[in-house]
Amino acid sequence: MKKTFKILGWIFLGIFLQFKFNILYGIVFLENLNFHDRSYRVKINFTPTEEAIGILHVESIVHHSLGPDYFAYVYIPNQYRVLNQKPYGGAEPLAGYLAYQMDMKRKYRDVLNAKDFLIIPSGAADIPPTPVVVKFENMTQNLYTDKTYILSTKNKVTRLKGPAMAEATFPQQWGM
Repeated sequence: MKKTFKILGWIFLGIFLQFKFNILYGIVFLENLNFHDRSYRVKINFTPTEEAIGILHVESIVHHSLGPDYFAYVYIPNQYRVLNQKPYGGAEPLAGYLAYQMDMKRKYRDVLNAKDFLIIPSGAADIPPTPVVVKFENMTQNLYTDKTYILSTKNKVTRLKGPAMAEATFPQQWGM
């Protein structure tokens, strides 16, 4: 019986090592590292509704990512009140902003998320143009900060200025 378990143990170890050190896995990893740049994409849309409430739709994508963990935080100016989300206290604080965490999910080579924020201007009728900040981080470092989209309110009408999609591309590196 002891000899049978020993033989089965060696067989399972061989199968495990075959999958762990598979040549195709190494080729795919090196192909990702050498031939694909990592890009950070942000899409923000603003839909005004009746009254002063608006829907701020934020999408964040890390394209061709090799790292296991990515975090994205949306910083909304504190002149706006978010009705449907609670601020996240674990993010690095920025003066004049409240942070909200995006729940990043891996989908093949990408890490992505989309979230809606119901916002309403608080206090003054006019709010000067202020960027909506999106920060991408992993477990050890700040990877990219986007300040492309500008949110402003004039005469109780809130507007968002910015491109259809903001993108920044960087070469792949070990540990990113």
